[in-house]
Amino acid sequence: MTFVTENEPKKKERRFYKARDTPNFALCILFGFQQVMVCVSALLTIPFLLASFLCAGEDEYKLRAELIASTFVSSGISTIIQTMFGFRLALLQGTAFAYIPSIESYMKLRENKCNFGANSTVDSSLYYGHLSTIQGALILSSLVPIFIGMTGIVGKLTKLIGPITVSPLILLLVISSVNMTVTRIAQHWVSIIQVATLVATTLYLAETRVPIPGWKNGKFHWFHVTLFGQYPYLIAIMISWLFCVFLTITNLIPEGSAARVDKPTSIEVIQNSAWVAVPYPGKFGFPQFNLGLFCAFLLSAMTSVFESVGDYHAAARVSQERSPPSHAINRGIMSEGLGSFISGWLGPGVGMTTHTENIGVIGVTKVASRWTMCVAGLMLICLGLFTKVGAILSTLPEPIVGGVLGTSMAMVGGVAIANLHQVDLSLSRNMGIIGFSVMVGLVVPEYFRRFPVDTGVDLVNQVLQILLTLQMFVGAMTACILDNTVGGATREQRGLQSRGKIHEVALEDDVYSYPKPIMKLLSKLPYIEYIPFLPKEKRVKANKVTSSAQENGDFAVTIIQNDGNE
Repeated sequence: MTFVTENEPKKKERRFYKARDTPNFALCILFGFQQVMVCVSALLTIPFLLASFLCAGEDEYKLRAELIASTFVSSGISTIIQTMFGFRLALLQGTAFAYIPSIESYMKLRENKCNFGANSTVDSSLYYGHLSTIQGALILSSLVPIFIGMTGIVGKLTKLIGPITVSPLILLLVISSVNMTVTRIAQHWVSIIQVATLVATTLYLAETRVPIPGWKNGKFHWFHVTLFGQYPYLIAIMISWLFCVFLTITNLIPEGSAARVDKPTSIEVIQNSAWVAVPYPGKFGFPQFNLGLFCAFLLSAMTSVFESVGDYHAAARVSQERSPPSHAINRGIMSEGLGSFISGWLGPGVGMTTHTENIGVIGVTKVASRWTMCVAGLMLICLGLFTKVGAILSTLPEPIVGGVLGTSMAMVGGVAIANLHQVDLSLSRNMGIIGFSVMVGLVVPEYFRRFPVDTGVDLVNQVLQILLTLQMFVGAMTACILDNTVGGATREQRGLQSRGKIHEVALEDDVYSYPKPIMKLLSKLPYIEYIPFLPKEKRVKANKVTSSAQENGDFAVTIIQNDGNE
């Protein structure tokens, strides 16, 4: 046998897989699995939080496993819809944290206050009833993003909502997660292991090439792979979880410790859960309606919409594609609304949105292939159907969940800051609006938590109390009003794209369009140019732009970008 060592230069650039590229089958599986493991941490966080909010007592682990299964299935379906038919870049769809403050505010209302302990026996109709109400509000609120994407309204809204509004909104979302993060991290120091490992793999070891044995052309090879750079989250999650298993097996931590993975209730859930179960509409009861929660969910849905528009541009940048046209943004928002609608019926209780941390993974691993994300979606569906897997994942210790939540929100906070790179921060006008809106978003909700709204009408009190205690709503509304009423800055200084930016591209070569056979079919539809979410040919006058495209009946077109719109 001949042994050959491949001595690759340390500074050799890793291949960048763009959206249309298809890695080989093994790489698709590995890259897809890593995206799953990255999103699993975030997907687990919401069922953990929701199960604790719903006051299930000793049934909390059972409810948690059910929510995990339905969350995985909803996320997998939504990811495939978004990647293949929606925005058409590699975007993983998962539970939106923006809905959690709304649910938390709703569950803190006097009539919903939990009076049971962790070991109490609670009638399932109580916590399933709360979950049905949450589902009903989600189903109805999800129709809003579907509508604004279908009609193209989102393109109009993005002209009013720029980075000066979006960045405070996202920052306040991060700030709102601090208490939940600290509560979980404080339970045990093991969360530090997860955070430290992630920092080491993403910052210090990302470009370190690790020798991996392999077989090529009938010969044994050593392949030098940037293992830590390509699989940082997978490595961090597995190391921290295995460390908890080690502590449990060796009894280095006492019985009942938050870091143990063998809690009696969680073991019982694993033993009693079915091997295969299919989430279905009505499993937790028929959806109910609550006006206050519905209004709060409308805000959460719009928060996700504006955050996602920023994510779309971020995804285009890290995927090395042109800025997204309006039809792609419209389809993306429609797809997220459809994902939230599916989520409302199947049971996760919160809407679907683009996971920012998975976009960050693309930037680190240089894998933007949409096929790897489709593989990730299929894996998520399989994980949700095999409920034993969801039950095992529910044993992830709470301190690690806190570490995962903290690192995920750290990346989201980084995106909030990055969104300001086009804003002229030398202007006192911009600095003042950003700082003032963040402060108002912190002060006003805290005031109304201490002094609840009292108008004399219970329904009005409920709606206002939920809205005015949401940091995202108060801060984003303040920033939006000020940014659009205070003068002294041009569109470019406010971080908005200049109007009339021209792109010359053949439609069948556009990554945001559908394959050529589908585009030919769509071109035959009457009035297609009036459908905001479909890619279409747009002609411009010769005196406005010189186009090399020939009008020969093909799909060669000139596209004009206008604030992200064609």
